[in-house]
Amino acid sequence: MLPASKVKKQYSNWDAIYQAGTPPWDAGKPHAELIRVLEEYHLRPRTVLEVGCGTGSDAIYLARRRFEVTAVDCSAIAIERARLRAERHDVVLRFVQADVFEFAGTAGCFDFVYDAGLYHAIREEHLEAYLDMLWRVTRPGSYYLCLAGAPGEGDDDGPPVVTADEMQEELCRLFEVIHLRAARLESSDPERTHPAWSCLMRRPVVQSK
Repeated sequence: MLPASKVKKQYSNWDAIYQAGTPPWDAGKPHAELIRVLEEYHLRPRTVLEVGCGTGSDAIYLARRRFEVTAVDCSAIAIERARLRAERHDVVLRFVQADVFEFAGTAGCFDFVYDAGLYHAIREEHLEAYLDMLWRVTRPGSYYLCLAGAPGEGDDDGPPVVTADEMQEELCRLFEVIHLRAARLESSDPERTHPAWSCLMRRPVVQSK
């Protein structure tokens, strides 16, 4: 778990960004790579957890596909905007304003965990806590999709970046790789995207003898 002082500071920092307007990562629509992965692999999970859901575009898309969606973010402002957006789209899902590390302690397991931006934002300081969270909310056979910033364009105002080797070294502690490929992250500027990784993984299933 993160110390309470760090959690409180984290909440206020994210809230301040949302209070200032639309963050650069909030495209206001679901990520094209999320749609592509669900269609390409014909994924039909029953329960979905989105960690770091922001204002809810991806979570709402998943709910419209009739998945049972729980979406978590530490920012109260982001969650309020997400709930209003869900009302406008007339979809039902569960939004939770919470520290995701604490939430994971009692949340149970999900068929599919989705992260478009949390991992790359916190991995340098809180990797072990992040991996512990993923372990708690997945079970053997659970899928995990991570969209993370990739090196490539020298973009000073783009997302934090991680290399493919770093992702494999860190995330393969828990999961097997299905694919790790180049993608793009949409932004609040409809004319601008950023280089990214799409990493689809699965928690190994232990075969009984």
